[in-house]
Amino acid sequence: MNVTRILTRSSLALAVLALAACQTAPVQQEAATQPADPAIAGPAAPTPGQPETVQPAAESGAPVAVFLADMTQQDGWREVPVGSDATLYLDPQPVITRDDLTGVQAGANPEGQGLLALMLSDEARARVQDLTARHPNKRLALVVGRTLMAAPGYSEPVASGQLIFPVGTEANATAAARAIAGVDDSGAPLPPSAGGAMSQ
Repeated sequence: MNVTRILTRSSLALAVLALAACQTAPVQQEAATQPADPAIAGPAAPTPGQPETVQPAAESGAPVAVFLADMTQQDGWREVPVGSDATLYLDPQPVITRDDLTGVQAGANPEGQGLLALMLSDEARARVQDLTARHPNKRLALVVGRTLMAAPGYSEPVASGQLIFPVGTEANATAAARAIAGVDDSGAPLPPSAGGAMSQ
């Protein structure tokens, strides 16, 4: 798995439109720092990108998972508060885990919004496409460590080989990518005990 900082912002900004077509601002913004139920977070992994430093991710990187989610209560789904008056419901079975990822990218769109891209294996891409086709107009919720980072909506099947999530600031995106990849600010691997915690 690789970690890369995105230098060209426009390509990622265009790609985020497919996943975020139906997202609502309150969930996106308030979910960016909302702690998630520890039982919800499952393992997952990083994504590659454009130039700068590319490194393999350490096995000690923070857990990552993507869950099917909705703002409407679903039978058997877990309730996650996202602000003072909103609730997100997550399917407890992750769609994507660390083993499904080939790399992670951090960057920002032209407006300065932080974007985190997870690169998927071919099998994971097909799984996401099938799931989003069978469950239209839901959301994909990204959990890094114990933090719900984003839950953008989609209006049509997501067929891309990368999932791009708006995560507030570019600093949030960079911190999340490093935590997932298990590297420090310089790109050096973190000690095994430090990889699971995401610094903000």
